[in-house]
Amino acid sequence: MSHKKNAAANRDALFGGAGGGAGGPKHKKNAAANRNALFGDAGGGGAAAAAPPAKASSSVPSSAGYAYGGLKEKRDKNKKKASMLSPEARAAKLKEAEEYKTKAKKCMQSGLFKKPDPVMASTFYKRAADAYQVAGEERLERLYRVSSADCQLKVGAFATAAAEYTRAAELLMMSEEQEDTLDQKRRDGSLYHKKASEAYRQMNEPAKAAKSLVDAALAFLHQDTSDVLSRETLAGLEEAVESFVPDPLNSYCRYRQTGVSAFIDPDSDETAEKPSEHTLEMAKNHIVSRAYSHEPIWDVIYLFVGYGEYASALYAAGASSALLSRDGISTVTLARSYCMETILTLAMGDSVAAENEFYRHCGKSSYLNSRECKMSEELFRAIKTRDLEALEEVRSPEGSNRACLAHLHPAMRELVGILRISGVARRGAPPEVADKKASIDVKKADKALPSLAELEKKSTGYEGEEGANLNSGDLDAELDALNFGGDASEEELSDDDVDLR
Repeated sequence: MSHKKNAAANRDALFGGAGGGAGGPKHKKNAAANRNALFGDAGGGGAAAAAPPAKASSSVPSSAGYAYGGLKEKRDKNKKKASMLSPEARAAKLKEAEEYKTKAKKCMQSGLFKKPDPVMASTFYKRAADAYQVAGEERLERLYRVSSADCQLKVGAFATAAAEYTRAAELLMMSEEQEDTLDQKRRDGSLYHKKASEAYRQMNEPAKAAKSLVDAALAFLHQDTSDVLSRETLAGLEEAVESFVPDPLNSYCRYRQTGVSAFIDPDSDETAEKPSEHTLEMAKNHIVSRAYSHEPIWDVIYLFVGYGEYASALYAAGASSALLSRDGISTVTLARSYCMETILTLAMGDSVAAENEFYRHCGKSSYLNSRECKMSEELFRAIKTRDLEALEEVRSPEGSNRACLAHLHPAMRELVGILRISGVARRGAPPEVADKKASIDVKKADKALPSLAELEKKSTGYEGEEGANLNSGDLDAELDALNFGGDASEEELSDDDVDLR
C-alpha cells in the first residue's frame, strides 16, 4: 500500500494531479516533498522552497465576455441587479470605472520616451464599460464600448471590435434617454453597425458583415411609425442584399430601385444583366456561402412586403434563390424561395413573367416534386385566365394547398390573400368587385361567336318599318340620277374663281 501511495505521489509531483489539485493541502505538501526528494531543492531554501505559491489576489476583476445576444433580457437583468445594489456598492463600481478610464487615457498618451499603447487602453476601456454596466449606467457603458472598439481596430482585434460596436449600437437603440434627437440616434446606430460590418469584413467573415449591413439599414426604422419606407432605408437594405449576392448573379437585378451594383464599372458599357466574364467571375468569388445566410435576406423580403415594396422584395427573393441554388443541397428552402418569387411577380401584376420564371425553375427536379411548385402553377394559371373561382380555391386555407400556405411566412400568406386577377395587389382596397367583373367579361369573351351564315339569317329589327323592303335596282338607278356637280367641265372651273386665302 505504501508503495502505491508513494507511486501516486511521485506521479502527481511529476505530471500534476488528474483532478486539478483536488488532493487538499496535505496532498500538495507531500507532492512538494517528493519533488524535492527526487530532484533536489534548486533554491536551497528547504521548506521555504517547498511552500505552495501565494494565492493570486482576487481583488482585480477579469474582463467580461463578448456574448451580447438577447439584449433586452440582459438589459432587464442588469437593471434589476443595479437596482439591488446598495449605494455604497454602486459608488464603488463607479469609482472603479473612473480608475480604469484614467488608466486607459494614460495608455493612449504619448511622450518623448513613450508611445501610445492601444492594446492596454482597449482592455481598460472595456473594464470601465463592464463596471458601468454593473452600475446600470448605459450611456457611459456605450461610450466606453466605442472607445474600446476604436482601440481594438488599431491593433487588428477585429472580432472584439465588431462585438463592441454591435453592443454599442444595441444599447443606443434600447436607450430611453432623450439627450440626442431621434434622427441622430438612428444615424449613430447605423454608423456603429457599419463599423462592425467593416471589422467582420477585415476578418474574412462576409456573412456577418452582410448581416451587420442589414442591421445598419434597419437602424433608420427605430421608432418609425410611417407606412412608407424611407429612401435611405430602402437604399441601405438593397445594398445589404447585394453584399450577400452580387447583382450579376441575381436574375431579378433589374428590379433594384436604388443605387447601382458595386461590381459594375459605371464608365463601361456592361450592365448587371449583361456582365463581362471577368465581372461574372469576380461576383462568383464574392457570393456568401455560409449556411443559413438566406435567413437575413428573407427577413428583408418580409419587411419589403409589409411596406408594399414588391419590386425590391422580388430583387431580394432573386438573391435568396441564387444563394440557395449554388450550395447544391437546398431543396425545400429553395422551393419556398421560388414560390415567393412567383407570388411577388403576381403581386406586381405580371402573370406572363411569373409563368416564364416558373418554367425556368422547373429545371430543378426537387422543385417539380414539391407542393410549392403545385401552388405556384395553380396561382399563375388562375390569374392568367382571370378565373376568380380557381384563384379562391388555390389560396383557400381548407384547399389542397393548405400545407404549403401554412409553411409560408404570415407576410407572404397575407400577400397571397390579396392577389388580384385584374392588376397589382393592394392592401385596403376590396378586390372582389373588380375581379368578379373582369372574370365575367373574360367568360363572355370566351364564348363561341356566331358564324356569318348565322348572322345573315338573323333579323335586324328594322324589317317592319317603311322602306325596309326596297328594290336594290331602283335604288341604284335613283342614286345614279343624282347630280353632285361631277359633270362640270374643266373650263368652267377656273383657278381665278377660287379664293385660296
